[in-house]
Amino acid sequence: MTSASKWKSHTSAYGKLSCSVAAMAIMAIGGAPAMAQDAASPPAEPAPSAVALDQIVVTATRRSESMNKVPLAIQALSGEALTKLNVVNFDKFIEFLPNVRSASRGPGASSIYIRGLSTDSPGLQVAGTAGTQPSVALYVNDAPASLVGRNLDLYAVDLQRIEVLAGPQGTLFGASAMGGAVRYITNKPDLAEFHAGFNGSYSFTKGGSSSQALDAFVNIPVIKDRLAVRLVVYGDQQGGYIDNVRGTYQMPFDGNVGEAGKLPTGNPLLVHRALESCIGVSNCTGSGYNAPSRAIINNDAYAKDNYNDASYAGFRAAATFKLNEDWSIDLMHVRQKLKTEGVFDYEPDVGDLQVTQFGNNSLRDDTDLTTWTLNGRLAELSLIYTGSYMHHNAVQNADYSGYSNIGFYLPYYECDRGVYYTAEASTKGNKCYAPNKSYQVRDKTLRYTHEFRVVTPGDKRLRGTAGLFYDINKLYDDTDWSYASPEAGFIYSRKPNPVTNPYDGSVRTLKTAFLNDVQRRDRQFAAYGEASFDIVPKSLILTGGVRYYNEKASMNGSSQGSFCSAARGIYDAATGTYSPAPVPTTNYCVSANLNTLLASVSPAKYTGTLFKGNLTYKFGQGSLIYATYSDGFRPGGFNRKPCNVGSAICPTLSDFAKLAVYTPDKVKNYEVGGKFALLDRSMQINVAAYQIDWSNVQMTVFDQNISNQTFTSNFIDARIKGVEGDITYRPVIGLTLNGAFSYNDSKITRLLNSKSSTVLPVGSPLALSPKFQFNLRARYEKELSSGLRPFVQAAFHHVGAAISSDFGNVDFKWGGPTVVYNGVTVAAGDVYKAMPVSQRLDPYSTVSLSFGVGKDAWNLELFADNLTDARPQLFKSSNDGELRVTTARPRTIGLRLGYRM
Repeated sequence: MTSASKWKSHTSAYGKLSCSVAAMAIMAIGGAPAMAQDAASPPAEPAPSAVALDQIVVTATRRSESMNKVPLAIQALSGEALTKLNVVNFDKFIEFLPNVRSASRGPGASSIYIRGLSTDSPGLQVAGTAGTQPSVALYVNDAPASLVGRNLDLYAVDLQRIEVLAGPQGTLFGASAMGGAVRYITNKPDLAEFHAGFNGSYSFTKGGSSSQALDAFVNIPVIKDRLAVRLVVYGDQQGGYIDNVRGTYQMPFDGNVGEAGKLPTGNPLLVHRALESCIGVSNCTGSGYNAPSRAIINNDAYAKDNYNDASYAGFRAAATFKLNEDWSIDLMHVRQKLKTEGVFDYEPDVGDLQVTQFGNNSLRDDTDLTTWTLNGRLAELSLIYTGSYMHHNAVQNADYSGYSNIGFYLPYYECDRGVYYTAEASTKGNKCYAPNKSYQVRDKTLRYTHEFRVVTPGDKRLRGTAGLFYDINKLYDDTDWSYASPEAGFIYSRKPNPVTNPYDGSVRTLKTAFLNDVQRRDRQFAAYGEASFDIVPKSLILTGGVRYYNEKASMNGSSQGSFCSAARGIYDAATGTYSPAPVPTTNYCVSANLNTLLASVSPAKYTGTLFKGNLTYKFGQGSLIYATYSDGFRPGGFNRKPCNVGSAICPTLSDFAKLAVYTPDKVKNYEVGGKFALLDRSMQINVAAYQIDWSNVQMTVFDQNISNQTFTSNFIDARIKGVEGDITYRPVIGLTLNGAFSYNDSKITRLLNSKSSTVLPVGSPLALSPKFQFNLRARYEKELSSGLRPFVQAAFHHVGAAISSDFGNVDFKWGGPTVVYNGVTVAAGDVYKAMPVSQRLDPYSTVSLSFGVGKDAWNLELFADNLTDARPQLFKSSNDGELRVTTARPRTIGLRLGYRM
């Protein structure tokens, strides 16, 4: 098929819609007279009126252009707007972006999604090892800064703007931009003038602790018009609002002995043993199973009100040196420390904004990002080389006691050997000990990027951008699960088996029962280009883009544990204690040696070409309509243990190797839209309609029926149809109205394999993809004769219902013969206890309000966020058999003071 034929095929589905958009544009703008002008010599734009809207300049196309003149669905908030809206982090930012969502688990632990291209992400304990590459690219200026399984939660201070580019941005921004791109654009040093300023705030949260923040900047022209530096510092202490209330816990088991019509519930292994005792027994009542005693723990040492504190602290230093009129160098370094205590989700079964946690929960997230850029001109060509180096460390500690609810293998680590092997109950003990468990994740990311591009003059009829890109991204993930009970015989301190070549070969703590020591490496090379040609000068423009990519992904390392005969001490039936063996074990047992298991498939190489085509028609005083086709992709990856070798789905090692790899997923986007400047440019309306076809969708699941480790596979194909738009209107001087909406109809269109029977059926919506969202904002300010500038601002934000996951129940299933327990028949495949993984996220609305006054360089503001004290369900999880809900900060009222000169 020729390129022209492909373009015709890609755009035919939207031909009628494109005509409709054009017709509406012409009618709205009063287009006939404007269309009658000589297209080759359009009249110069008149000077803006007093109520004309401010223009935000963006670099979404790698050129500086007004946002409303770029034929692309893009949203941006200027640095001034970010300050006025009290936006300091991404979770707050997305309140004003109706087509952006996140799977939020607290600061530094969110996954970003745009236009409904989303599925649930794995728990934080395996996000580094088992998490997929992000579907949305994150940039700081021109530096890619995306992380696997987390987001780089940079504090939004002294920014020029934040840009959100919707839809595949593969040709200019690469593999991680399958769903779009988010770009933090910092303020650059000013070579000409001295500037300085600060902002300080203090706030109270209903039922929570107070918060305080301070940021400041200074811009110094060291050599006027040649060399300048800009320094930014900040600190923000955010008080907690979730209480860790006193409670007790034990490994759950209810044998229901003698209770007619009831089955046992609780830990899957204990239920399994109870059912096993009924094999061959008619209408068994469970009397054949001797249930173990189970210890009870409390959380007195960790109970605390306002448990979830967070703090941001950091600085940014930038310098610009102008070598001559044509060449300059930009340098920047960002350093940030993010710390959190507690958890940012609550348990509805415990109470509103309450949890019962039995151990330490904390995050230490440190980022160092250095960028350098050389800008120059060669004749009419702009030459740009930019490089970056990012060093990111995250150490996450979490209470893991709840895993005793669902962990089929937990009794092996937490109980006497006789509990796991019931035939040995009389000789190897029948007790379960204190279920205090935790895990620690240590993720280190090192990322190096280099990019060189050439940009031709933007005022030529034919213009373009071409570039080369190189990226090396290394992730070192070490995760230790501490749940081996010394009372159950795990009395040896061990280190990873040296045969696996561990990255961290240190001796682990006595309770460490299982560990991941995994290294992931992704190398990407790309060559790209995008060119535009004025079919009719400055009116009808054809744009085409292409990107060739060559990526290589590898995984090395191992999973290791204590599940082997040499792991325990020797049991003394008389005393019920364990003593060391004559030759104690010193190494962990290898569960999966990825260096050998993946030897035939790692590294994997992905090559291909992405395309983009766009046709734009500009008319009137700043209006346009467009039609676009664009590609996007995300690289594949590897699993530690996608199946249990010897099982029906994975009988041999060769089957294991096949399932150990998941392939890239891809999107094709068909889009039409328009941007209309109306009423003497006092009103701006932007609208886009799109269809996204998503194939080979990567999804991550923990299904103990298939594997005792979380794994990723290509489970489904999906389709998203949507419409999004925004409007800004300034009816009179001082009053600005904003509104934005999105409608997404997402659904699963095909199930690709039977690796897990838990995927929701065809026709189900995609996770975290509400059908309807919108927000409204209004701000009025007026300068009085005294010089005072009073203002008032209000914002309303609404999100419709969604689901949290595209997996249903992944509870353990009975695999034995049919048995009858208390009169209830249990057949192979029956679920022990159903805790739905896919949870409904209820619709919600939030309101914020602020008012204040400014004069000269000063600004004083009283603000109220979440004024109605709503409980938005940002995310729900039932991973450990406990329903947990991530929500927003309750009603918060505060005072902010700012100064800028």
